[in-house]
Amino acid sequence: MYNKLLPIIILLISSFYVQSAAAQQPAAKIIITGKVLDSVSRQPLEFITVGIFDNNGRAITGGYTNTDGTYRLALQKDGQLRVRYSLVGYNTKETLIQVTATGTTTLPNVYLNEVSKALDEVKITAARKLIVQKPGMLVYNAGNDPSNKGGTATDVLRKAPVLNVDAQGNVSMRGSGNIKILIDGKYSGQMARSPADALNMMSADIIQSVEVITTPSAKYDAEGAAGVINIITKKGGKQVSGSLEVAGGNWGQVINPRFSMANKKWNINANAHLHRLRQKSANNYQRSSFNRDQLTDIDTLISVLDQRIVKDNTAPHGSATVNTEYTIDSLNLLSIGITSWFGNWPENSLVSTRVTLPDGIIEEQYNQNVDTRAAYLGGDINIGFTHKFKKPGRELALLAQFSPSKDNSRYLADQISPAGILTSREQNNNYTKNREWTFQADYLHPFGRDNKYSFEGGAKMIRRSVGTNYLVARSTASAPNLLEPVPDRTNIFDYSQDVIAGYAIIKFNLPGNWYIETGARVEGTVLKGNFASGNGSFSKNFVNFVPTATLSKKLSETQTINLSYTKRLTRPYISDLSPNINSSDPKNIVAGNPQLQPEMAHQAELSYGITTSSGISFNPAIFWKQTNNSIEDLTITDTSGISTTSKQNLAANRQYGINLSATFPLNAKWSLNNNINISRLDFKSTALQIATKGWGAEFTLNSTYKLPKNLAIQAFGSYNTRTVTLQGYETQNYFYTFAVKKELTASKIVLTLATVNPFTKAVKQTEAIKTTTFNSINLVYHYQQGVKLTVAWEFGKLFQQAKGRKIKNDDIKGQPKG
Repeated sequence: MYNKLLPIIILLISSFYVQSAAAQQPAAKIIITGKVLDSVSRQPLEFITVGIFDNNGRAITGGYTNTDGTYRLALQKDGQLRVRYSLVGYNTKETLIQVTATGTTTLPNVYLNEVSKALDEVKITAARKLIVQKPGMLVYNAGNDPSNKGGTATDVLRKAPVLNVDAQGNVSMRGSGNIKILIDGKYSGQMARSPADALNMMSADIIQSVEVITTPSAKYDAEGAAGVINIITKKGGKQVSGSLEVAGGNWGQVINPRFSMANKKWNINANAHLHRLRQKSANNYQRSSFNRDQLTDIDTLISVLDQRIVKDNTAPHGSATVNTEYTIDSLNLLSIGITSWFGNWPENSLVSTRVTLPDGIIEEQYNQNVDTRAAYLGGDINIGFTHKFKKPGRELALLAQFSPSKDNSRYLADQISPAGILTSREQNNNYTKNREWTFQADYLHPFGRDNKYSFEGGAKMIRRSVGTNYLVARSTASAPNLLEPVPDRTNIFDYSQDVIAGYAIIKFNLPGNWYIETGARVEGTVLKGNFASGNGSFSKNFVNFVPTATLSKKLSETQTINLSYTKRLTRPYISDLSPNINSSDPKNIVAGNPQLQPEMAHQAELSYGITTSSGISFNPAIFWKQTNNSIEDLTITDTSGISTTSKQNLAANRQYGINLSATFPLNAKWSLNNNINISRLDFKSTALQIATKGWGAEFTLNSTYKLPKNLAIQAFGSYNTRTVTLQGYETQNYFYTFAVKKELTASKIVLTLATVNPFTKAVKQTEAIKTTTFNSINLVYHYQQGVKLTVAWEFGKLFQQAKGRKIKNDDIKGQPKG
């Protein structure tokens, strides 16, 4: 399959490159190039306004610096000119130049000093906006939100636009959980294992901003049907900088150290996260099983299952990261990063079960004590090399990453009679080992007059090898204490997934403030699975072509409109495929599906953004998405009333709606940020003869008010209305916090006192399923009411991180939590 795919990828990239070369236009008469850096950190400064004026102060041309601090401006006249460099937060600098010759003139590096005195209130408001629109994305500046102190990445994503986070920490974008989460552009095996766990293992203190990318370009892996989230972390700037954050409350205790060192050649950043997290929930579950007469459609009740489930668990976990960048010279950068994570995420539960017949007779009644262990250990080791050519903007990046991990989980379920006598016992041990290699190359080549056009292309290969060894033992009624192996539930499942991909993108900056970006990505996948015993081996090959396109028009200096389209896919993760059956609750079984196929989605978006001089920002968007062969949870029951839940490709869904994100600075001290998402979701399954549809909405509001003496108060709330699922619906849920922050400027200490759901002991939510063989209602109580005190000490100074490339394996569907 690869032999057929490689020529296609090469032809795709080559064709785009030929088109880009053919489209080049004659160079301008005079080209002025240069670079702008921070005077202290010596790091490149992005978005610096560079203007060229004549001696009378009339503007001749202008532009902005790139991510590497470089700029390139075209002139049609020579002579004595003035170059002005400006950015909010830095002192404006002006230099006098003499241009006497045609061709390219490279100016000396310019170093800007930060403003030493306080900015006026208008500038502060602009510099600290929480929500900012950029082409193809919305950015949440989490570092400017005081309520994030002492929290985790889960708390941060709750406040980001377009996103929704449930009580278990599962993240969704516009109703879909098929998203990919990157950290500084790099995808980690930690996120593939369980995004909910990984986000809880990441401190909010290290997060500078969150990029919510709703229509990713061809540069990103095609995986992630809903979109991509890129978490940008803070980096140190002076020779020594960092922080120590300690937080404690009734639901968790956290220690977050962060340390950085930098000089002209080296930039070293390290951070760690140690967290003891407590989670508690209670469920009242009822399922009525019945037979339906096919002629009369009359249901005959068979039995009613009633369960009470209580979970109260403590999960100790942690992570650590060290990233090192070495500047070989002005054109070459070497980077090495190591990340490790570890922990134990148990889900112990106490379950009481009763089965009642239609005449009221209790057919079965027992209690269960389920003891679980979910220990895990993993890491990422990556190395990257970036070469920048002498021509500004031209760049080649090579990257490699190795991601090993292992999970050792088990449950021991004791079934106890109402009299307190052990009647049966089951133990399930599952050991999973994962090895993943990634190799990636990216090339960027600007061309045309003033570099108005650019070509971007690359290739990527991912090799995954996963082995899961599961062993089930169960006792008999005559000897409930004696565990004996169950051969038909014991096996070794080896699974491999190889992906090879190539992409090409062309970007056009056209007259009239038009911008066009078009590209395509080709991904080939080989899947293989093998069971040590039995005849369950399989092999599958498929190729996906993923086109992307963006059309943007800058209506004015404050208004932009964008239209974009992309095609996305979602591949299943190993836990979706593993046939190991979880029967810790024998009435509700959960199993994987080795035959699960990837899902495909088409999506389009029309967005508009406006920012007024007063700081008001308004970003509405209309979106549409069609998913075929979608991966959905399906629950069925057998004749005994036992349910089995697994993921299946038996439905399609269509979603459309509107998203509104806005920022309102009411005055210099008070600001409001809100996000509204209203959507229609339609499920249809011909195989299951199911069609469900309905409207849903998500609302968030974030407000901050600054008080005298370095005090600030903050309030945040989110509310989700009733939403439909393939087989039923989920009712509304909500989450709200209040926080007070005090800055002790002399000692560089920040104190934050926060409360979560202070007026609600437990948030109640109902999950309902309705089928032709059963109806179920699951009433869930999420206990989150709490208080948290955070003490943070910072030293040194932060600057914008270097723009080194990172591996981003955003091509695997992660596992939800809960």
